[in-house]
Amino acid sequence: MKRKTDNTEKWSHKHDYPIEEVWNTYHTLSQIIETRLQAFKALDKHGYPPDFDDMRKWNKTIQMMADAFELLKYAASYTEDERRRIEQGLDLFRKYYCYLRD
Repeated sequence: MKRKTDNTEKWSHKHDYPIEEVWNTYHTLSQIIETRLQAFKALDKHGYPPDFDDMRKWNKTIQMMADAFELLKYAASYTEDERRRIEQGLDLFRKYYCYLRD
């Protein structure tokens, strides 16, 4: 009796995405996230997180997040100021991730 082969054993991610996108996942995600944050900021939103006083401050925070991902998208090395802005933007992204909705 011939053994039936299980096709899941041969399955691989290598054809799901261009390999360059997989090798540079942070770069690919930075491109996606930055453009979505810019679109979200431009949206006529109906609210903001409870620790903000107004929409202007919320939009400024969204821009700081977008700026961090834009730096990650284009630069290969960073100045100290750029590193600080990236860390600050990523910290804000983590903190307010669940508020990126309307």
